[in-house]
Amino acid sequence: MLKKTILIIFMVILPIHVPSLAFANHPTDNLRAAFIRNHNLWIKQGTKERRVTDGENVRYPKWSHDGNWIAYLKGSKTEDEIVYDGELWLYNTKMNNHFKIKADVSHNFQWAPRDNKISFMVGKSLYMLHLVSAIPFLPIKIAGEIENFSWLPDGISLLTSAKESEQLHSNIVLSKITPGQNNPIIGHFYTIPVGKEEYFVSTSQFKWSFDRQWLSFLLIPTASLSADANTLCVLSRDGTVFRKVGEMLNEENWFHWAPSKNILGFISGIGREATIHKQFEMVHLPSFNEISLTPKGYVDRDFSWRGNERLYVSRSLGNQQTDMSKQPLPRIYEVPVTAGMNHQVTSPSINEGDFAPQFFRDLHIWIRTDRQSASVYVSPNEKEWINNMAVASSYYGRWNWDEVLSLDKGN
Repeated sequence: MLKKTILIIFMVILPIHVPSLAFANHPTDNLRAAFIRNHNLWIKQGTKERRVTDGENVRYPKWSHDGNWIAYLKGSKTEDEIVYDGELWLYNTKMNNHFKIKADVSHNFQWAPRDNKISFMVGKSLYMLHLVSAIPFLPIKIAGEIENFSWLPDGISLLTSAKESEQLHSNIVLSKITPGQNNPIIGHFYTIPVGKEEYFVSTSQFKWSFDRQWLSFLLIPTASLSADANTLCVLSRDGTVFRKVGEMLNEENWFHWAPSKNILGFISGIGREATIHKQFEMVHLPSFNEISLTPKGYVDRDFSWRGNERLYVSRSLGNQQTDMSKQPLPRIYEVPVTAGMNHQVTSPSINEGDFAPQFFRDLHIWIRTDRQSASVYVSPNEKEWINNMAVASSYYGRWNWDEVLSLDKGN
């Protein structure tokens, strides 16, 4: 009789608790984003969102590695709303305080992969700020006359690029800089030769393969040329192998290493229009075998790795329509890296396009826009997660979505 009574109680309780457990584990509960709406910085976690600036003109939110800080640029409002340089501010998510760091900062500011350190450029000078308990924060200058930089994977040193001299055809020198208590330690890393018929003046940021044995970057020519073609390069860590592997636009989100294989994926093709001759390619190292995965008649406009064996690409029909408002907008496809069928995974309306695929654990996240407004969507189930987000600036069919969205992937 006692066993029968316990069984009845269990059957009554079970239907009550199972739905509540399912609700508690909503897929976006641990997903957190910093985004721009009506020029202001907002934060969303799960189903809750809040505004953290008021009446500003904010762009380029970036999370620190531990998720306690958001760096952003604040600029003056202009007709096109683009902020290329501005005041660098830091927002502490726990204290709910904002701190102004420095003016005239380039939008290439980067958090270290560990520790709360941020580096940034003012003109051609490189600064670093190590966040400690002392306030006000005092950034230190660690290099001058550089073109670009990135943190090394160790989060201690930085890799910089600089012209060897003021001559147009001078070589580009890569240097390793380790900040010290007094003066930084600067060591030569590699010299990129620039021929008499070449016009390379700078590099992009640097990206490392998973095993830290290879790095990739763009060689960027003078401004008028860089709008149409830049050269993707690969360099071995020991400097014994340097190879130019393709031409592409100056889009740093258009080349990425596979998560745990030495495969570099990139969207190749010259010409500033995003809807003409943009093909996804892979380079396997150290063989340098190349494979193209874009079907004939299509162009790829964004991508992200999902494991080593498949990619998610933002793909549309190729089109030479000069009216940007009439160019086709993309959908996102799952693409196997080996021979296999491409599978469409998003279904925007005819007037919308899907861009910037990203992943957080098992969630697929992307941006959907009709050119007038933007939203963040999440799958499974293709649900809108953030609405009325600012639209990033565009150039010939390319949108710089880092301007308006940053996902906190440190949770």
